[in-house]
Amino acid sequence: MSDRILIDTSAWIVSFKRAGNESLKQKVVEALASLSAVTTPVIVLELLQGCRDRKEYESMKSRMEALEMLPVNEDVWESAYRAAYDLRRKGITVPTIDILILSIAKVHNCSVLHHDKHFKLVAKHLGVIALDYIDG
Repeated sequence: MSDRILIDTSAWIVSFKRAGNESLKQKVVEALASLSAVTTPVIVLELLQGCRDRKEYESMKSRMEALEMLPVNEDVWESAYRAAYDLRRKGITVPTIDILILSIAKVHNCSVLHHDKHFKLVAKHLGVIALDYIDG
């Protein structure tokens, strides 16, 4: 596993809040300071969708574009297709976007920093390290 950390939208949102999970916020700060934080267009899309105004949108877009951008390539899609199929066969239904983000992490050999209950289950199935900050 590389040292790169794909910071999920759920972790970004918690990190932006004044009253949030302090250990998760610290991990985001550490990932940014060590230059190990990476992103992907899907996460940028989710973050930009939540911006309140044009100024916040432009600021967020600029900050996200400063990070290494992991592409959503054919290998990612193949991983996501297989994971979605396999999970459904096991009776596990999770949001498609979570499967896609974790497939991006798998293909690009990253861990995922998140605050999302679905990630632990899908990450285990895909063999991705999910840095879990659900509790607290």
